[in-house]
Amino acid sequence: MTSEATTSRKGRLFRMLISLLGGAFMALAFPPYDWGNLVWVGLLPLLCVLWNGRAGFWRGFGYGWLYGMGWYCVSFWWIHNVGYVFRIPLPVFLGIAFLPLMAVYSCLVGLWSGVANTLLRPRMAGIPDTTALTRPEQKKQVWSQWFTADLLGTLRSAIGCGAMWVCIEWLRANGTLGFSWNSMGMALYNGLSLVQWAEFTGTAALSFLPASAAVILWCATRRTWLQYRATGRGNRPWDFLGLIVILFLMFAGGLALSKKYSPLVMLKQENVLQLPVMGVQLNLDQVERIEDGPMQPRLYGEFLRTTYQAFGEVQQATIRQAMENPELAITQQLPVWVVWPESAMGCPIHLDTSTNKLIREDANTTQIFFGESGLPLVRSKVREMGGRDFVLFTGVDQYRWETDATTGNRRPRGMYNSMAIIPGDFDSITTASKQHLMPFGEYLPFVEHLEWLSKLYTEMTGTQVGDGIHPGTGDEPIAVPMPGTQETIGVIPAICYEDTVGRLLTKYVRKGPQVIVNISNDGWFRDSCCGEQQARNAAFRCIELRRPMVRAANMGYTCAIAPNGAFMDVLQKADGSPHLPGHSYAVLPVDKNAGYTLYALLGDWAVVLCAILVLATALPAAFRRN
Repeated sequence: MTSEATTSRKGRLFRMLISLLGGAFMALAFPPYDWGNLVWVGLLPLLCVLWNGRAGFWRGFGYGWLYGMGWYCVSFWWIHNVGYVFRIPLPVFLGIAFLPLMAVYSCLVGLWSGVANTLLRPRMAGIPDTTALTRPEQKKQVWSQWFTADLLGTLRSAIGCGAMWVCIEWLRANGTLGFSWNSMGMALYNGLSLVQWAEFTGTAALSFLPASAAVILWCATRRTWLQYRATGRGNRPWDFLGLIVILFLMFAGGLALSKKYSPLVMLKQENVLQLPVMGVQLNLDQVERIEDGPMQPRLYGEFLRTTYQAFGEVQQATIRQAMENPELAITQQLPVWVVWPESAMGCPIHLDTSTNKLIREDANTTQIFFGESGLPLVRSKVREMGGRDFVLFTGVDQYRWETDATTGNRRPRGMYNSMAIIPGDFDSITTASKQHLMPFGEYLPFVEHLEWLSKLYTEMTGTQVGDGIHPGTGDEPIAVPMPGTQETIGVIPAICYEDTVGRLLTKYVRKGPQVIVNISNDGWFRDSCCGEQQARNAAFRCIELRRPMVRAANMGYTCAIAPNGAFMDVLQKADGSPHLPGHSYAVLPVDKNAGYTLYALLGDWAVVLCAILVLATALPAAFRRN
């Protein structure tokens, strides 16, 4: 091998390493590291690799794919905990599930890099040759022309690359393998200013800012350095200065929006309801739940005990706060909504769809929902301490049955992962079922075409394909009373990771008071950062729709979130760790006159605009190449 070939091979390996480490560097902008400002420079390592070499789609695709693997493998490493739950050795799980999934997602980053290195590649002209020019005016004119051409090329590339990044993140968030977590725009959360624009554009479109900013920073730095090296004088990077002005204006506007929808401001307004809510968490991971076997009575009893204890702690905190500040009136705001997490109930419920009533013949259902020593007893004790008849939200496995009008026999209508809403009157129980099912966890995509996959699923789970969870339907919010008042609040249900799917929750938006209620089971991922990442993602739903949220998880982030995306209360230890049993409590500001945000009305209109911008910036380059 010649020395030239050896040097070329070493250079290629170095660029591959830079791409891989650059992706890992970008992952630090998200929880649990949460160094959000890194997102502004996170793309620079990849851009240096792409644009300091030859143009070419597959060259760009390869380096971009490595960048995506570095990013996603670090950011989503917590997924490997699923293998532990199923007792699959880590190397096996990495080989058959984790790495293939990350490789698929990384192909989207590779697609972006391939286009960025061809059709959206900035102008790479070298410095102009002015040695033959004698007059200073002539040299100045030549440099001015070079500067203008490079500046226009930078703007075209920045707009195209930023818009295309929005498109690939939208593709990652939709479809069979939809996974919207940790988009580049979510790293802007710290400070709560720039993210307020998600009310208008949606979360995906926020990624346009850091992606295009990285392109401008790279090109402006290159342009200034080339001119300084040739002439000893720099230039004014108008593109970079313009970016700073735009970001400052957006920051100022976002600051005003954040203040407008903050709890302190909203709770002082006459048209805002004060809704005391509580989320309850036992902190049981999926391994504990599985190994414990039939834990129906114990699980239900633990939730009841923790809930009653939480009411007492809230009461004591209220009195203590009033004693510390005598000017405050001693008014007890005990919770009127209590939220238990997904899969909280140790046994399923059976619902007759013909009458929309619970089937009381089921012994477990009768014991849990109608037994006097259960939920009714806790409710009576809460009333004794000055509370109200609270509404309980809980996750259940729901079996639906249909009664034949002629024979009176019941026919099964499937099983659903549901949220049950239980007021004081048990007969008026309301349920909402999960619509966005987890691929490979709650259903198998393409299984009707892959017989071997169906057999493997049966061997691992003991059930036939088709016997699992059915997707729910509907787009009407659920009217839930606010005990002690005449008010009714519309509930936007979000089960499990549906609180990360913006296009789903927009279906439920209506004018008037509304609250997003999320129940999650993060126990599959144990004490990882999964819960923190999901809660951060959920905060963007509050901004997009300008609705508050209360969420309860088996592990992770049980919390309340304000309409500006701020966490009002999080169940966590002194060191910030959220993994412990207990409760969160907050008084949610619920706007009685809440309307539609632009995102709720038009959905992903900004993504469509970005797709048009990609075509507008890439097609002229494609025609020139031809």
